Amino acid sequence: MVKITTVMDNKRGEQKSLIAEHGLSFLVETEKSQILFDFGAGKAAYDNACKLNIRMENIQYAVGSHGHYDHAGGYPEFVKEGLHCPLYTGTGYFEEKYARDGRKATYLGCGFNEPWMQEQGLEHRICDGYLELESGCYLVGNFERTHDFEQIPDRFVRHRGGQWVKDDFSDEICMVLDGPEGQTVIVGCSHPGILNILTTVQKRFDKPIRAVFGGTHLVEADAGRIRATLEQMKQMGVSLIGFNHCSGELLQEIMDQETGLEHCYLGAGDCIYL
Repeated sequence: MVKITTVMDNKRGEQKSLIAEHGLSFLVETEKSQILFDFGAGKAAYDNACKLNIRMENIQYAVGSHGHYDHAGGYPEFVKEGLHCPLYTGTGYFEEKYARDGRKATYLGCGFNEPWMQEQGLEHRICDGYLELESGCYLVGNFERTHDFEQIPDRFVRHRGGQWVKDDFSDEICMVLDGPEGQTVIVGCSHPGILNILTTVQKRFDKPIRAVFGGTHLVEADAGRIRATLEQMKQMGVSLIGFNHCSGELLQEIMDQETGLEHCYLGAGDCIYL
């Protein structure tokens, strides 16, 4: 049995005492451990965790899907309140990330760095494409870019060596959980493309994917791309979806019309058992 609880999302579920803000955080409970996947944008994610009776000393793994503030900015608050397990990320998680519009740039990075991690006595472990957290639970990155229509917007950049470099989100990772009916994939924002991510996972494990949860960054996609994405997911065997955060209202509307996909929105406080 696996339980996935949304600690932070742009929207709340029925637990109206929780805070909703632009960001994402999940608690994933397997039969062996508790895993904090992403940390929201700030203190509110930890406040939600308290109201959801999530205790820092019970968390064995902390996973950062990528180094954007809305997924990483809350991590220092969790640490302040007692989270001391290793932090798992992809390569380049701490690089300076921005959104750039002409001459103007806005910092989007995680807000902390490796020296700060060392000062706190925290261990940082890197997933360079594949890492097994425990039996039946994996981190995957280095996604193959197999779908040409899944393009990263030009405004996402990194500041490296005094130069602006387009962000390819090579730091992004996802979590994969084995299950009797197929694998479950948990994503942060899917900047490399949700189909690129799922295709890579399917190739590496050669197992069916049953369910996908998290953000897809389809908020900027048109109806044609959304329908093509859902159709390819069905062809992969995906039957259960819990998209939220950066997925967009249009995606939710189109999924309501789909008969071949069971779906739900996972707002803050919502959970699902697998």
